[in-house]
Amino acid sequence: MTKTLLANIDNIPPLPESVQEVERVYNNSDSTLDDMQKAIEKDPILTANILRLVNSPAYGLKHQITDLKQAVSLLGKDTIRTFALGSVSNDFEINLSPYGMTKEQFATACDKQLSLVVNWLRRTEGQNLSLLAPAAFLVDLGRVIISKTLLEDDKADIIEKALLAGEDISNAEKTACGAQTTDVTATLFHRWNLDPEIVHIIRYSDDPEGATPDEQRMAAELKAVRETVMPNGEITDESIATAKDTIEEFGLDMASYEKALEKVMDA
Repeated sequence: MTKTLLANIDNIPPLPESVQEVERVYNNSDSTLDDMQKAIEKDPILTANILRLVNSPAYGLKHQITDLKQAVSLLGKDTIRTFALGSVSNDFEINLSPYGMTKEQFATACDKQLSLVVNWLRRTEGQNLSLLAPAAFLVDLGRVIISKTLLEDDKADIIEKALLAGEDISNAEKTACGAQTTDVTATLFHRWNLDPEIVHIIRYSDDPEGATPDEQRMAAELKAVRETVMPNGEITDESIATAKDTIEEFGLDMASYEKALEKVMDA
């Protein structure tokens, strides 16, 4: 990593106290849904952000949810905790102009990745969502830090040229600042003392074969989710085909993926 990139990572503040409190409640095996609700309610902005996400069409809830207690009860601690972690992106100055993306497109991509992984795996691999949901929602946060670095180092054209040429963006990121998006996000999560398994899944999502056998499947699932949803939030026939190749390669659940994809596309 370049000096500028390392400095930008070092300058990211710790998780907000309200999010740290949610993490403490989540990691306490004796905590209840009421404890989670009380931890969130201390922060009105966090509460509003969670209710906005809960009411996204992608989650298929039949009625508008205006009560946090109902939201926690319906979606459970795993998803609500992920929403809380995701709120940290609101504190970032997001300028993705080197990637030709807007802040709104970035947010759309994050929302779709989370929705896809939750709808794909909550019935068959629900025990893994505590790791995969926050990974899917925040895996591209590193791109925001890389973009800031490229603008400061006057290297934005490296990404722009790679995009125009249809080249691999990860390689362009490495050329420009010595690291790719997943490396930066994993490093940031490590600094925030999040679960090491989340860090590993993110780090190996570009190359699941390098992960341990226990983590390889989840890294492959995250890879397929990222391949489905393009960085600007679009889902195309080509991106779906690429994801399905990964699903077949690693023996993942294709039928559940297709059902989840349909729900995300219809949202």
